[in-house]
Amino acid sequence: MQQFYKQYFKTALYWLIFFAIHRLLFVVFNLNYAAESSLLNLLASFVVGIRLDASFAGYLMLLTVVIQLFPLLLGRRYCFTCTKWFVYIFSVLFTGVLLADTNLYSYWARHIDGAALEFVKTPGIIMNSVRWYEPIIYVFVWLVLSFGFIKLYRKFIAKHVNDERIRPIHLLFHVPLLLFVGATMILPIRGTLGVAPINTGVAYFSSNLFANNAAINPLWNMAYSMKRLDATQKVYRFMDDEKAEEIVNDLMGESGDYERLLKSDRPNVVVILLESFAGQVIESMGGEAVTPNLHKLEEEGILFSQIYSASNRSDKGLVATIAGYPVLPSYSIIQYPDKSQSLSFLPQKLKQNGYKDLMFEYGGDIEFKNMNSLVKLAGFDRIISIDDFPVDFQGEKWGVHDEYTFQRLAKEIKSAQKPFFHFYFTLSSHEPYDVPMERMHEDDYLNSIMYTDKCLGAFFETVKEDGLWDNTLFIMIADHGHRGPLNLTADMQSYNNIPMLWTGGALAKQDTVINKIGSQVDMVSTLLSQLNINSDEFRFSKNILDKESKPFAFFDYPDAMGLVEPEKYQLFDNKAGRFIHMQGEQTQLDSLKAKAFLQVLSIDHKNR
Repeated sequence: MQQFYKQYFKTALYWLIFFAIHRLLFVVFNLNYAAESSLLNLLASFVVGIRLDASFAGYLMLLTVVIQLFPLLLGRRYCFTCTKWFVYIFSVLFTGVLLADTNLYSYWARHIDGAALEFVKTPGIIMNSVRWYEPIIYVFVWLVLSFGFIKLYRKFIAKHVNDERIRPIHLLFHVPLLLFVGATMILPIRGTLGVAPINTGVAYFSSNLFANNAAINPLWNMAYSMKRLDATQKVYRFMDDEKAEEIVNDLMGESGDYERLLKSDRPNVVVILLESFAGQVIESMGGEAVTPNLHKLEEEGILFSQIYSASNRSDKGLVATIAGYPVLPSYSIIQYPDKSQSLSFLPQKLKQNGYKDLMFEYGGDIEFKNMNSLVKLAGFDRIISIDDFPVDFQGEKWGVHDEYTFQRLAKEIKSAQKPFFHFYFTLSSHEPYDVPMERMHEDDYLNSIMYTDKCLGAFFETVKEDGLWDNTLFIMIADHGHRGPLNLTADMQSYNNIPMLWTGGALAKQDTVINKIGSQVDMVSTLLSQLNINSDEFRFSKNILDKESKPFAFFDYPDAMGLVEPEKYQLFDNKAGRFIHMQGEQTQLDSLKAKAFLQVLSIDHKNR
């Protein structure tokens, strides 16, 4: 027994070494992509990459346990031969795949994923894309490396190891022990003890894309993408592409003539993404009177009262506000760094136009929902998350209480190099609504909203006292709607209605309400236009203030999409293949707008 478990854990170590060697080959072979990456970054990729390596190795070791159960139950023996041949076979197979990934990366600058596997159906295209001698070299290196790995395993792990028989009575001990060892593999597989399981985003530790790609385990990445292959490849098609493009281009048309709201072109900008701050908690939008501090700020700013969230989840709200990009009903592009890296980002655009200090702050786990990869790709210089706060500042589950992250935000603003751009995502109004405050409302959700609003009020008092209000634009916008005490559902128009409030000393206009319908994604183009920065690359984001822009908002959720226009509302369920809601007088063209928007969007997603 002792001999088996000694071999078992040595085998787990072997797989980590196996992946590390292939990572070294990947880096060396693709050094031409590493020109802007420091040696320290490349070395760090080996450390960061251990998490995905360990996760994939955990699956292999769990499979090893499953295979071992059969000879143990049927033949009362530990089958070392089974383990050896399992390692030999998969070492050869994995080496072939990893070498192919290493070579193809030199052409594609991306790892093999589920979408890339479509090329297997047309091998001729692959052969036409490589030099004639590359397949020969590939097979030679594959054979040599495979032989080397097998020799390595035989010499240091499987040497002098033979099958071991046990007595029947001892099965009562050995079988549960083997199952327990297999169960422990859940830890490396899941990669964390926290709420969010491991995802590709954990490999994104640097602003250098190649260093991040070096940290990714290609096998893990391939399995992860294949799991969602259907979603990423799906194109919603309701009409001819030309017709869909025509409808969307008309919806997104602008004149370039709009009202200026700012005193200068380069104010400091702070975006505060408010967790679950639905319209139903904003009194001036017909909601509960539970945000008095936000209401007070309305008198010093501009409230956009007819903004609609892009979807119903925080990860999708992040993409909408950082990239000005909608998401599909079936998945969020944030799940696929290979796709999201092709997006245009608000921070990057600001950096190109003179903004110096770009900071992202979130009191929770930055790896949740692949947030880490999106933030890194977006171009933020600094990231502040749960690890940058004392444990005493944290709640029971999600992360640091808002009062402490608001205090940190005020300090960061005070020391920031101007003009700066800071993006802050609140947390306390997320379930389970754990807030360090004496209860002010019987409803847990509304009580948490009141807590964050209280923190918001204290923050702006500090901002004004420290002279940080002048020449700063603060944009507060919710990440998505919420069911709330009204028990709203995602198909309801009011569920998706969220507030967007602009305030701060940089504004030339105050105490104003703009009732024009717009989307959460429109924040990006609206802001850039006010800064006199071109926003053409944000195709699905429009300037709400443009005099010719159409007042509409598109949103979706699994698996449906809706469109809001003045006096009109429609929601189409893709599974049912029909409209669930069709309110107001709608023409035949109106009924095609949401479908056309989703069709063009899904084509854009697929092509990234």
